[in-house]
Amino acid sequence: MRQILTVFIITVIFKTVNGKIQCKNMRGKSVDWFVVYKLPKLSGSGTTGKEFVYIDSESSDWTRGNDINDEQVAVGATISQAYSADKSSNFLLMYSDDDPIKEADSYRGHAKGVSLFDSTTGFWLIHSVPNFPPIKSYSYPSTAEKYGQSFFCSSMEVQHLAELAEHWKYIQATPYVINLPDKFGTRFPTLKNVQAKQSLTRSATQFWISKPIKTVQGVTLMAYAKHKKFDGDIWNDLISKQNKVTLAVLTYRSWLNGSGDDLHTTCTDSSQTHDVTEMRVTGLNFASSKDHSKWAVSNSQTNPIVCFGDMNRQKSQLKRGGGAVCIQNRNLWQIYHSSVIQVEPCKASFHYSFFRTAIIFIFLVFSVSKI
Repeated sequence: MRQILTVFIITVIFKTVNGKIQCKNMRGKSVDWFVVYKLPKLSGSGTTGKEFVYIDSESSDWTRGNDINDEQVAVGATISQAYSADKSSNFLLMYSDDDPIKEADSYRGHAKGVSLFDSTTGFWLIHSVPNFPPIKSYSYPSTAEKYGQSFFCSSMEVQHLAELAEHWKYIQATPYVINLPDKFGTRFPTLKNVQAKQSLTRSATQFWISKPIKTVQGVTLMAYAKHKKFDGDIWNDLISKQNKVTLAVLTYRSWLNGSGDDLHTTCTDSSQTHDVTEMRVTGLNFASSKDHSKWAVSNSQTNPIVCFGDMNRQKSQLKRGGGAVCIQNRNLWQIYHSSVIQVEPCKASFHYSFFRTAIIFIFLVFSVSKI
């Protein structure tokens, strides 16, 4: 009888956990975190702009997906929870500086994301896609098929809405869909500031924050947020310096389209941030001109971090809010680190090259595997 009762309790717990609002994997089941890299549309490669690769906390390498528009897997399955959520008991936020409803907002934070919570758990999805997601049902915009795009989803317990609310307030997130039941507004009053588009007071003197946030399985993420008054590059002036690591960053590069707004590779005595110029993902090579993603990977085996964020490395974005979330995971780090084929080097000869170090690392790994 005791064994039957134990099995019953375990079954109930499993079904309850699996049924909670969380990130969803390629089978539509709950997962601690995932990364999706939507591949660019490339002539001669067979990619249509809908293909993507996927990896999560339970896998060791990329899994290929054929249709980012599929509401049954990963991004689609995760966001689709928002459309069926009970408005009386669930918190929902969709925010974007370039949402599907109105024209792009160049004043507030350059940030895009979706978050949904019930009374116990929820998810936070950071993405780089303009005009996404829709407000009524899931679909992926055809206008965003051309370029590569990034998604990072993390499942967490509801108490972390306190840190998320502060993060959204700092970056000046722009809600275009928000559902804030009284119980959430009472428990997390900063969410009311987010809803009202209220950021820092005029007397504020701290213009960036970093907060550790744990996933449901206990993985510690570090969330970085900068206010527009920080007046700096989140990748180099915040993440690189705070972690004391060299970064390779892939973001939109405007100079490729005739603008001189890019910051380019930045190398100082206290930080190095290299712009990625060429990538290789699952055997597919493409230049950063084909990519709209916003991610970074460190060049440190002792601090193997991968970060997913909101901002491009452009002068115009120094005076805008935005954020990033970093995860320390050696397997994910190796995948991203090895995918960097070429970066823009430092101009000064005495600074070492991320690309040269990456080649040395790959060589050492290959050599060890042959022994």
